[in-house]
Amino acid sequence: MPAGDDNSPTPYGSLKIPGCFGADAELLTAAEVAKLLRISTSSVRRLQQRRRIPFLKVGGSIRFAKRDVISYLARQRTETIDK
Repeated sequence: MPAGDDNSPTPYGSLKIPGCFGADAELLTAAEVAKLLRISTSSVRRLQQRRRIPFLKVGGSIRFAKRDVISYLARQRTETIDK
């Protein structure tokens, strides 16, 4: 099969699933997410444990994709009530 064929098997089959991360995904630690959101690291851990914010396990470490953090933040937005 030619290289780059969408039907070719890869050792990283999940990379072909839409929404998965490519090699250019920016991964953040809990401390970096806490700084970005201006909350405590324990609050980030609580969000992660309650599955409110998506995360990845890399080895034994928890990492957060920056785009997921931005998406989480957008979902928390409350619109104004204009009459």
